[in-house]
Amino acid sequence: MIIWAGLIFAALWLYTQFEQGQIQRPFEPTATPTRNPISWAEEAKARFSAGRFTEAILAYQRALEIDSKNVDYWVGLARSQIFAEQYVDALESSRSAILAAPDSAKARALNAWALYYNDRLDEARAAAVQAIALDANYAPAHAYYSYILNDAQNWDQGFREAQTALQLDPTLLEAHLAMGYSNESVGAYDGAIKRYQDALAINPNVVSIYRRIGLNYRALQDFEQAIAYFGKANSIDPKNVQPYLDLSRTFIQIDELGTAEQYLQSALELEPENPNIHGRLGVLFFKRKNYESAEPELRLAVEGGLYQVSETQTVTVPAMPLDGRSLEYYYTLGNLLAYYRRCGPSEAPFYLNQALNYAPDDGTVRGSYEESMGICAIFLSGTDTPPATPTPTPRP
Repeated sequence: MIIWAGLIFAALWLYTQFEQGQIQRPFEPTATPTRNPISWAEEAKARFSAGRFTEAILAYQRALEIDSKNVDYWVGLARSQIFAEQYVDALESSRSAILAAPDSAKARALNAWALYYNDRLDEARAAAVQAIALDANYAPAHAYYSYILNDAQNWDQGFREAQTALQLDPTLLEAHLAMGYSNESVGAYDGAIKRYQDALAINPNVVSIYRRIGLNYRALQDFEQAIAYFGKANSIDPKNVQPYLDLSRTFIQIDELGTAEQYLQSALELEPENPNIHGRLGVLFFKRKNYESAEPELRLAVEGGLYQVSETQTVTVPAMPLDGRSLEYYYTLGNLLAYYRRCGPSEAPFYLNQALNYAPDDGTVRGSYEESMGICAIFLSGTDTPPATPTPTPRP
């Protein structure tokens, strides 16, 4: 009886403690996640090493949901976003890193690299200098600064910064990339290829490195090797449109236009709303004298508009502003309109003048302008007859 009385008393005491919240009921879910942020960060690092940058981003975001003040997680997130080519998001993450630790060289350095990829070169330079001032032995800061200096055509100092990064941390991926870019910036393509290959030895799963090697081989006119490296990039990430565009441009250079078109069509299937792909298709159709198909593609790149992917799907293609990427699309559209003698103020002269004003010293642009405006001048004088203009039909 004494034992039974003791058990009853203990049960009543436990019940009281449960009700007062002094003891948690067994098997009840905890108020906080059972997986700690360190575990998520380790997973993010593993995903990054495997070249799965989108998955690394998600893992870092999970870690930050638990520990939003950890500067290392913000830096890792921003770095992963840069390698995933999510540059705007990387800039925001780098700013969050600075908020978490204003005096962190890591945060300031990553902010410099993110600013660089968002084409804010002056701000990027200031951020890199500040990072180095905070910690002169932080290798990534020197690597990122090297990129910025090379784009500012300060090649000697850019090379020295890359060397410093390598000396401080020979295992740093970005240090080898910076050295490769330093060589590439001054046309030392063989040296650049060697340095990029050293980077691949550290992480063989980075698509952008294979692309850079391919671009350097193409600059050396070693098209076979260029195609091989672009192909490797494509095999690592078949949903990345950039290797398709690289392959297409390479096959254009060796005059295999049919193969080039196939790669562009594959890219368009992945990103039908991408105006750059439409522009490249338009230029390719123009080269193949398929003028009927060239015009709608060029107009989508230059003016934007609706593109019918299928009977049930239509996407909006944004217009490309006139810059270095879109320049060829503008003057090619002007050439096409001049070929059809469409020489009104809003037609061929409109696009040709824009292109010439943007790049007055570009020989190709000036040659296109003079030839096409000459065609229009003869036509407007009444001494020329235009070729028949076909009615453009949408491609399925």
